Amino acid sequence: MSGPGLAVSNLAWPADALEEALGMIAQAGAQGVEVAPTRIAPWDALTPALLSGYVEALHRHGLVPSSLQAIFFGVPAAQLLGDAAGLEAMAAHIRRVGAIAQALGVSVAVFGAPRNRGRGDLAPEAAFDLAVERLCRLAPIAADSGLVLVMEPVPEAYKSDFLLTWQEALALVASVDHPAVRLHLDTACVALGHGDIAEAIRAGAGVLSHFHAAQPGLTDFSVPIEGLAQAGEALENIGYGRWVAIEMLEQPEWRVALAGAVAAVGRRFRPAGVKVG
Repeated sequence: MSGPGLAVSNLAWPADALEEALGMIAQAGAQGVEVAPTRIAPWDALTPALLSGYVEALHRHGLVPSSLQAIFFGVPAAQLLGDAAGLEAMAAHIRRVGAIAQALGVSVAVFGAPRNRGRGDLAPEAAFDLAVERLCRLAPIAADSGLVLVMEPVPEAYKSDFLLTWQEALALVASVDHPAVRLHLDTACVALGHGDIAEAIRAGAGVLSHFHAAQPGLTDFSVPIEGLAQAGEALENIGYGRWVAIEMLEQPEWRVALAGAVAAVGRRFRPAGVKVG
């Protein structure tokens, strides 16, 4: 099978080194860029003209936007499990994210954001039920702009208290049962949640819409975790045909880290149809 290809998060390089970084990842074999919007500009400054210019910059290097991440960064008022005002703030922000996605030409947005889905004093079961109810209300809002919210399990190591495991994230997606709410898996998040990435991929195959290759702590790939190779094989086995995005924070030696990440991930995911080089 063949998929859209390999993308790299724009969190992996300095914001003022865009052209250099794009040239590097394109030469290394990546096809796309996963966009954290506020890495481009603050939310209020993300105009259609600015976003169009960003897409043009990618196109100059033969790249395309693949997806969105960090979609609630800097928006603490938006709360999935908060009061009515928190839910309305989230709905309004999803509309904004949908417009950004349309301007970039992408549809998938990763819903990690543990600070925007914290359960607080709610019991886990009550939080799950409330999340299902609220995502059933938010899904049509996302769908109006062609946006798909992909739910990411985020472990306690990342200061999360809700949807800690892939099993919980998959159960939530199944309960919402809406095409605008799907599953996202991340090699580091699953490993830190004491899960088996190959098992998670097999179980979630029917609703898996996005995938992150990541190291614990979003560090570099100088010593890749075992789950990377397991994930590549499992994705091949289910016929996965969507983006695999490298999620890594900017490293002190970011050029070395960037080249190493594309090489390490591409080597392990090439059997799954990820185009590299």
